[in-house]
Amino acid sequence: MAYIGNSPANVGNYQIVDDISSSFNGSTTSFALASGSITITPAKSGQLLVGVNGVMQEPDDTGTNGFKVSGSNVVFSSAPASGDTFWAVYQGQNVDIGTPSAGTVDTTQLADGAVTAAKIADGTVVAAEIATNAVTTVKINADAVTGAKIADDAIDSEHYAAGSIDTAHIADDAVTADKLANSINTDIATGVTAGTTASAALPKAGGAMTGAITTNSTFDGVDIATRDGILTSTTTTAGAALPKAGGTMTGHVDFGDDNQIRMGGSQDLIIKHDGSNSVIADNGTGDLYLTSNLAAVRIEGKQGEDGIVVTGDGSVELYENDVKKFETTANGVTVTGTAVATTSTAGSQTGSVTLDFATNQNFVLTMTGNVTLANPSTEQVGQSGFITLIQDGTGSRTLAVGDQYFGAGGEVPTISTDANAIDVIPYIVIAAGKILLGAAQLAFADAS
Repeated sequence: MAYIGNSPANVGNYQIVDDISSSFNGSTTSFALASGSITITPAKSGQLLVGVNGVMQEPDDTGTNGFKVSGSNVVFSSAPASGDTFWAVYQGQNVDIGTPSAGTVDTTQLADGAVTAAKIADGTVVAAEIATNAVTTVKINADAVTGAKIADDAIDSEHYAAGSIDTAHIADDAVTADKLANSINTDIATGVTAGTTASAALPKAGGAMTGAITTNSTFDGVDIATRDGILTSTTTTAGAALPKAGGTMTGHVDFGDDNQIRMGGSQDLIIKHDGSNSVIADNGTGDLYLTSNLAAVRIEGKQGEDGIVVTGDGSVELYENDVKKFETTANGVTVTGTAVATTSTAGSQTGSVTLDFATNQNFVLTMTGNVTLANPSTEQVGQSGFITLIQDGTGSRTLAVGDQYFGAGGEVPTISTDANAIDVIPYIVIAAGKILLGAAQLAFADAS
């Protein structure tokens, strides 16, 4: 139907929605929205004025009554019938406020980060166009204010909010001498004036100071007067410090758990306490030496009790519970107490048996079958001991030997054959591959 009164303009933020009634069929409820064949996407149902058959429809974002908006579609709560008419106006959200008058845009009118370099024409920022305290840090994108954007003498102290200009919002080399009004000089730190020459300033790259630096406050949070009082006190003077080149300590050095003394270019020697144990660790190449100038080197198992004593040009002593048990002498060794060699009690043996002379000195074999002593490879010259043979409950087990064993007269020692008989054969190694066997001591009483 025709409008009563003036029809809405099809420009700006109010737009006539394209007629969709040709798609009404009594079953479809969702229809695409466009204006001038351009898709429109209302943010909410209330942005549409919709009439069907001349009856205004209720906007309802739940879709229960009238219609709702879903993306770029209008969705009716019930399907329009074929032949129903449609009319709608899309009410946009944006408002065109025109060009602001001079001095009317202050910090409340500017969105955060809205002022970018692209938005500012070269030389257009002058004092008359900026309301007092209007330009704050959050209104300006990083590096947006460049030298080309600022008119000469435009920045006056009344035009910026306190603390609002920081380095993130000023492009490199943007603020030059001709950009600053005379009033800005009042904000420069005491002692630095507009007349300060470049030659009087210390370059950032460093240089030589020609005078003293004094302060009545702090450097990096430290009260210099208090520090000077400490450094000149009798207890912590510079003379009380140990030079890196070395010197003599007059007090203790305390290390916490797992703090290490490290020596060598690659931390070759480490001394520490790990909280449970004290550790001396040699991680480098070569040997670890503990030496003494002709006196003794002592290692104590418990404080005050000898464990190992190495005397310069003298003996080496081994102790058991602070009692000497072994001592080297010029002629050999002295053992206090007994020296017990390792004895193998291999248990039941039959067939070929190879004795391990590197691990054991003596051997006890129970013969459950005929036994042959195979040639060993671990015998050591000078080694001696005994080989005990025990017949099992059956008896009559025989002994044979390899060609590196030699009995008296070239014969294999004769052994007992009675059940449970015990024989002992002594041996001595006189050379590699030469093991001499003594005559068997036969038929010892059962010692089991």
